[in-house]
Amino acid sequence: MKLKIKKWGINGEGIAYYKKKPVFVMGALPDEVVDAEVVEDRDRYLLAETKKVLEASPRRRKPMCGIWKECGGCPLMHVDYKGQVRMKEASLKEALKKYAGYTGPILPVLKNPDVLAYRNACKLRFFNDDGKLGIGLYEKDSTHVVKMERCLVHEKELERVRVDILKVLNEHHAKAFSKRDDAGYRTLVMKSFDGKIQVVLVTGAQEIEPEVVQGIMAIEGVVSLWQSVKSRDENEVDVFGKTMIHLAGEEKIEVQVCGLKLHLLPRSFFQLNTKQAQRLYEVVREWTPKSKGIVEAYCGIGAMALLVSGKAKEVVGIESIADAVVNAQENAKQNGIENVRFVCGDAGVELKKIGQTMPVDTLIVDPPRSGLNAQMREAIRESKIETILYVSCNPSTLAKDIADLKAYRIVKVQPVDMFSQTPHVETVVLMSRKEK
Repeated sequence: MKLKIKKWGINGEGIAYYKKKPVFVMGALPDEVVDAEVVEDRDRYLLAETKKVLEASPRRRKPMCGIWKECGGCPLMHVDYKGQVRMKEASLKEALKKYAGYTGPILPVLKNPDVLAYRNACKLRFFNDDGKLGIGLYEKDSTHVVKMERCLVHEKELERVRVDILKVLNEHHAKAFSKRDDAGYRTLVMKSFDGKIQVVLVTGAQEIEPEVVQGIMAIEGVVSLWQSVKSRDENEVDVFGKTMIHLAGEEKIEVQVCGLKLHLLPRSFFQLNTKQAQRLYEVVREWTPKSKGIVEAYCGIGAMALLVSGKAKEVVGIESIADAVVNAQENAKQNGIENVRFVCGDAGVELKKIGQTMPVDTLIVDPPRSGLNAQMREAIRESKIETILYVSCNPSTLAKDIADLKAYRIVKVQPVDMFSQTPHVETVVLMSRKEK
């Protein structure tokens, strides 16, 4: 099927039309003519794959990764950086127009200074590789693991340590997880900040040999080692098991950002691009007005709540992950910030409670890709909040949430490229209550 690609899709595919029906074409760029094969007919639209590029876009390039299609983690690896930025701008603009009716200005994307080797964390799957322990990533839309020799978007230190850890495990004849035995190595999780690396080995119900612990701790850069025990009966969605065991080194790892020193336990989340996280936080701090009271929902380890502490008499962070709340409380103490406190619970439930005990006129939210849930949107609608700073990694759910919060208008929109080689874009939206 010969198709002319008209525009970008939100997942980095090209969109064409066949007999007035949209065709989402993987591997195609806007303005290209391609020979495509339909792989699925979903009634209202078609899914297709590029078989041959007949007329190439000037934005097309040869992918630097040999497994980019199988892995699916970097869907824009075949697009130059200028084209990637254009795609993200178009995706955000279209979502805000389609769902929120916004056609106003959008500030230029804050570009990533490191389009490769920027990712400070990874979660990689162990598998049996011809009698040895292998490591890789799940193939797109599959449970099949694609063997990975090198990942170009991981920080170089992560890649070096990953290779060394695999070598140590194979020297001790480690095996991949087996449901039958409820033992073996499941997943390797790592975080890297300033050359220091925290390692978590997710395993079945087993002990890790002291020699393995010693071998991993001897690797340059490793400062913290944990085991997460995840039995065969536990939820597959959560990468970690219920039991966390500190094996060696430091319990927490430190990241420095915007003048703050922040500590993280293994379950605690931090943005995956440290340099761009700092630029994102600076935007939030600059746009946050002087307030009576500020709440940050989905606050994680408390970075943004702590950064805006000088903007209000009292700041409260809400987070559902207990480990992150512990870290946030410790981070406030370590940085000598006394007017910020943290609570563990559901964002919507806690926001209502907080609003009954203190004036809240500014709200910062940084929800997961699914956006604000109904309870949170209801809590906002029932509040007297004047200003909202919405930090989002998903333009579609961002725009839908904005549309639902009809009492507020968009003041400014700042996209940030945190995830080069992917279609994802982080966005900060400043909203204020409409005048009655």
